[in-house]
Amino acid sequence: MATLIVTLSRIDASRDYDAPVAQGSGCRTEIITMPADGNLTASGEEIVELLADADCWVAVGDDPDADSADRRKLKADIPYTFGIHDGQKVAAKVFA
Repeated sequence: MATLIVTLSRIDASRDYDAPVAQGSGCRTEIITMPADGNLTASGEEIVELLADADCWVAVGDDPDADSADRRKLKADIPYTFGIHDGQKVAAKVFA
């Protein structure tokens, strides 16, 4: 079965980078077996990193739906990083 690894992290904006860098400590991770909604809800995190082992559709939001127009296609084995807000989570399904 195809899976999506979801990692939530905060941004280290206290340093002067060209772009903020996600903090490694204090992150939270879950593995979603697709198709499914994740159980991990953002709480203080601003970054979500997604890594799928199969091409898939992904939605991020308060009530995400991987079948909606608010989804993105992710290619397998490529890490993607997106912004996320408190209360949001991830939904995913294999690309068909």
